[in-house]
Amino acid sequence: MEYDIIEKVVELAVAEHELEGKLVKAAELIAYSFGFDRCEFYLWDEGKQVFTLKAHFGGDSNHKIYAQDEGIPGAVKAQKGVFEAQSLDELEEKGVTDRDMEGFRSVYALPLHDRHNFYGILSLKSRKRLALSIKRRHIIRIVALELSWAIRYDELIRNHQKIHSDLAEIQKKFANAEKLLALGDMAATLAHEIRNPLISIGGFAGRLKKQLGPDTKGALYLDRINIEVSRLQKIMDGITGFLKDSALELRSNDINEVIEECLKIFNPDFRSYGIRVIKDFHKGPLHIMADREQLKIAFDNLIANAVQSMEKNGGSLIIATALSGDLVTISIADNGGGIDPRYLGYIFNPFFTTKEHGTGLGLPITNSIVNRHKGVIEVENNAGVGVTFTVKLPRAEAKLPVVLLTDKIAESGPGKFR
Repeated sequence: MEYDIIEKVVELAVAEHELEGKLVKAAELIAYSFGFDRCEFYLWDEGKQVFTLKAHFGGDSNHKIYAQDEGIPGAVKAQKGVFEAQSLDELEEKGVTDRDMEGFRSVYALPLHDRHNFYGILSLKSRKRLALSIKRRHIIRIVALELSWAIRYDELIRNHQKIHSDLAEIQKKFANAEKLLALGDMAATLAHEIRNPLISIGGFAGRLKKQLGPDTKGALYLDRINIEVSRLQKIMDGITGFLKDSALELRSNDINEVIEECLKIFNPDFRSYGIRVIKDFHKGPLHIMADREQLKIAFDNLIANAVQSMEKNGGSLIIATALSGDLVTISIADNGGGIDPRYLGYIFNPFFTTKEHGTGLGLPITNSIVNRHKGVIEVENNAGVGVTFTVKLPRAEAKLPVVLLTDKIAESGPGKFR
């Protein structure tokens, strides 16, 4: 009958449940089947180099995390095999100290592993001396092996889900690149075929208004024609600016100075709309390799978006710069109500806009400029409150030589979301 536990553990291992739930049920089965007072599963975290209690049965454990060379889990990992002791004195003789053994006398612990990977340990504790027969030791080892496969299976499932998620993200980037390539072809045609007729339409509308006079009924229609012509010209300029494949002239620039220049342009808007500007700049220069004029366009767009979100009710614009390892970070935060969560995934798509007179090119242009500077944009949206755009750019040493960089914008991916 003792072999029944093997069949039950196999059923658990292949069941469609979360790993933690499987281990909790397995701990109960093992404790009851072999007469132990507590059964614990400590899984190994390769990144953090620690053992973490994943599941247990039979009272709470006092020690949730072990370092790689600490306590019974550390002893099992060090000797790559079974560790057991029938008394606390024997535990001390083996040079192992484990405060979680308080109240227990016997311990039998073995590794959870396969030929290539170490997953953690299975620990069994008893308040009395409990010697295991060869048969029972053999069964427990089989059970441990089955559970090791269950852990491996869970790991493969999580890796598969991550790969699937990464693939979906790559597909989005390819779709975006295809859009940009198509826009490149379209922009070349539009620039030639539409710009000149637009100029003529606008010019003739202006002359016709002068002939008719400003008070005539037709003057209103002519004004509307000029407005729409200007809007179309703005769209054309945005398209060509967005897709223009020009070389970046990279020089060492202090990002604090670049941001200060951008803010000066908006001073009249800040005063007009009652917007308070709060600056939290890194003390001292923060140098990056950048095409100064293109980078100013990127930050102008981000600041303009923040201003537009607060132009009705005022608010605060918080701009901070900082150094994080090898990255210079610039965050631009507002309290203009944030972005509707329904639209958050589309804000970097060309021509997507919720504004009545927007072109939908401000953020895509900003994103493409940041990408060409080998940086990323992160968006933290708090719907109903505000939004924070964080630009991360590689740090550079001061007084570096000029570098010319040509990088097709079509190769740049969409913005990164938190």
